[in-house]
Amino acid sequence: MILAILKHRLYGIKIKSHGFLILLLTIIGSIFLPNISIAQRLSLKQQLLIEKIIQPILREEADKHELLMGKGAFVQLGQDTLLNIHGLRYLFKITGDTVIRLDKSIYHGSNFWRYLFEYNGQIFTLGGYGQFVTNNNIESFNFDSKEWYLVKTSGQKPSYIKGCVIRVKDQLYLFSNSLSGNSIEENISDPYFYQLDLPSLTWKRFPIVQNELQNFQAEIIHYTTDYILVLDNRNAMLIHPKTLEFIQVTQEELGIKTTYQNISVDNNSLFFSNDIHHPSNENLPEVSMVTFWNSHKSKAKKIILNPSYFQQYPKEIAISILFGIILLVIAVFIFLKNRIKRKKQTPLIQRIIRHNSKTLTTEELDQLLGIDYMELESRKAKRHRILAQIEVASPGLIHRIKDESDKRRFVYFVSRD
Repeated sequence: MILAILKHRLYGIKIKSHGFLILLLTIIGSIFLPNISIAQRLSLKQQLLIEKIIQPILREEADKHELLMGKGAFVQLGQDTLLNIHGLRYLFKITGDTVIRLDKSIYHGSNFWRYLFEYNGQIFTLGGYGQFVTNNNIESFNFDSKEWYLVKTSGQKPSYIKGCVIRVKDQLYLFSNSLSGNSIEENISDPYFYQLDLPSLTWKRFPIVQNELQNFQAEIIHYTTDYILVLDNRNAMLIHPKTLEFIQVTQEELGIKTTYQNISVDNNSLFFSNDIHHPSNENLPEVSMVTFWNSHKSKAKKIILNPSYFQQYPKEIAISILFGIILLVIAVFIFLKNRIKRKKQTPLIQRIIRHNSKTLTTEELDQLLGIDYMELESRKAKRHRILAQIEVASPGLIHRIKDESDKRRFVYFVSRD
C-alpha cells in the first residue's frame, strides 16, 4: 500500500525504465517507511478478504464503514502496516494487495471509537465503547500469544475514555471525553483534559480552560495523516496536532454533507459515498483538510494543553484576591483608626489608661482627674463633665458600677478595650 501511495505521488513523471521505477520505490520505501504515518483506504480485494474473516462476528454489518477509518484504523510498526477495525480485536497485517490476520481473538465489540497507537514497538488501544459500557482501559497486543491484554496505569485516570486524543511525542492528551447514556439518559461530558505519560503510564488531569473545547462533545473522530477532524451534531473541529492549533466551524462550512452514508479517509482527505465497495476515490466528493486549513488559518487558535494554575482556577483565584484585598483594607482601617485615636489621647486619658483593668474609688478617680481639692458639689459637677468628655474621646474607657461592698456607693472600672 505504501508503494502504491508513493507510486501515485510519482504519477506523471516520465521514467524510461519500469525496473528503475520499482527499484526507486523500493529504496525510498526502505528509507522512509518506518516514519510514515498512515491514513489510507483498503483496496477492494483487501476489503473483501477482511469482510470474509469478520463475517461470523458482524454478519450483515461486515461490509459497513468500519473498514474505512483512515489513520484511526492503521498503525505503522517498523516496516509493517497493521490494521485494527474499531470495535473489534482483529489485528491484520497489510501485505501487498492482501491481508494476514495476526490475532486469535474470540470476543469483540467492547471498544468502538478506541484510539489506536504504537509505542516502543508495541500496539495499544485506549478506551472505547461497547456492550453499553464506556471503558477506560488500555490494552496491548502480545504478538507471541496473539491476544490483547490490559495495561495498568496510575495517577488521575479518567473514569471513562471516549474522546479525541492528540499525541505529542510520548504524551497523549485526551479531551472532548464523554460517557454514553445509552439512549436512556443524557451523555455526560467530562470537563477535563487528561495527559498520559507513556514512559511511566501515569495520568494527569487539568481543567479545560477554553470554552470552545469545553462545550464540544465529540461524536465522530477522523484521524487523517496530519489532522484530526472531530464532529458533533452540527459543528466540526479541525485540529493540527503538529502546531497544536484548532479551527471550529460548522460541518456545512467544512463541506460535509449528511446525504452520504459512508465517509472514507485517504491521506488528508475525506471522501463521501453511498457505495462501500468503491475501489478508488476517483470521482467521489472530496473534502481536503489541507486546503481547508490553509484557507482558514487566520481563525486558528492555540490549544492550551498544560494550563497555568491561574488559567485552571481563575474564579477561585479572583475570589481569593478580592477577599485578601478586603481583609487588607479592614486591617489598614483598624490600624489608622487606632493611630488616630492614640494621637487624640490627652495626657489625662493616657494617665487613666495606665490603670487599665483596675477598679478605682471615687476618691481615687477624683485624684486622678485632678479635682480632689474642690468642694463636694463642685467636684461632683466637674467629675460628671470630665467623664462625659472622656466618653466622647475614648468610648467605654471608664465604666461606673455599683460597689459590691457597699451598694450605696459607686466605683469606676478602667477598660481600655
